[in-house]
Amino acid sequence: MALNDITFIRGAGGLGRPLAGEDYITGLLFFLTNANLPSGFSTTDRIKQVFSISEAEALGITEGSATNGVLWYHISEFFRVQPSGQLYVGIEDSTLAAAAKMAKIEDVQNYADGKLRQIGVYDTTTFASSAVTLLQTSATALETAHKPLSVFYAADLSGVALISSFVDLTALSSKNVTCIAGEDGGAAGAALAVSTTKSITTLGATLGAVSLSKVNESIGWVAKFNMTSGPELNVVNFANGQAVKDQTPAALLALKNKGWSFMLKHTGLAGTFNEGAPTCIGVTSDFATINNERTIDKAVRGVRTFMLPNISSPLLVNSDGTLSEDTIAKFSNDGGQALEQMERDQEISAFKVLIDPSQDVLATSKIVLTIQIVPVGVADQIEINIGFTVSVA
Repeated sequence: MALNDITFIRGAGGLGRPLAGEDYITGLLFFLTNANLPSGFSTTDRIKQVFSISEAEALGITEGSATNGVLWYHISEFFRVQPSGQLYVGIEDSTLAAAAKMAKIEDVQNYADGKLRQIGVYDTTTFASSAVTLLQTSATALETAHKPLSVFYAADLSGVALISSFVDLTALSSKNVTCIAGEDGGAAGAALAVSTTKSITTLGATLGAVSLSKVNESIGWVAKFNMTSGPELNVVNFANGQAVKDQTPAALLALKNKGWSFMLKHTGLAGTFNEGAPTCIGVTSDFATINNERTIDKAVRGVRTFMLPNISSPLLVNSDGTLSEDTIAKFSNDGGQALEQMERDQEISAFKVLIDPSQDVLATSKIVLTIQIVPVGVADQIEINIGFTVSVA
């Protein structure tokens, strides 16, 4: 028994203070029939920005709802992992054809003025590789429009009996897309999977981890990205209902080699962790990981910002028509400013800007820069030689 008193419990995170930069800005695309739109949405007002689960609830997205309970779950999971996140929620018509549905990521990105660095797409349609290709088509269009982003796709895998039957995503050419195969196995996510008879996946939590990470960081980093903080994701399944703990190491490796994103346990350490950070492209690609793709996207955005003022600027040349030292210095410095900051932030290891002075800018009115970037490595494999010896030096 305690003395009579007044106790204050000081909450944190309610102010939604913005983080530095924009790497954490995230989108979530969901599909419902028009008749089932939450109260804060309409057919002419389909995208909202929220900074907390309470703001989402104020828009009519409620826990346990028969129509939008899964959406509530993923928003809640996003903010559980990334309490300081910023989320644009788009709800589109579920009766649209597949191509029209996947293209809606462009609407959410354009609504956000191109600020989204990643977006999740939750779809109750049975998983098909064609949807991944459609998402990549839209991601490529956004990249061309200088609004690059990473896409996380969660579709229905409940009808696939065995994880060995999941398709090989590395056979695709979708560097901006990651497909989610994991799911909660013992808490709210598992209950939703039962009640909806659809895959729920870890989309919200995975998005939260990506939003929380620096662009160069793998969400598989064990020390930083423990994906459970209570009952949710303490037990992990695959999105077809199979328990991760029941799979052999060979089966898990085979799924990893197919390029799927999922979560697992590590013996000897409490928690649940992402197994790598793959994208839907061959493993030999420079962009086979989320972190490499996000790093190059940030570099491109940054370099473009500093180079834009130089459009139609004078290009001074020497008497022999070669670029002057002043011109080379100007463009080299402007091309490297954003990368200098990324290097200071340890998001890249090093960079170099190269400009050929002999290029004929008088004839082409075009100056060509080559930028070489040394990325930050990721310790996916750690090999340790250990054994007995009669002495140590």
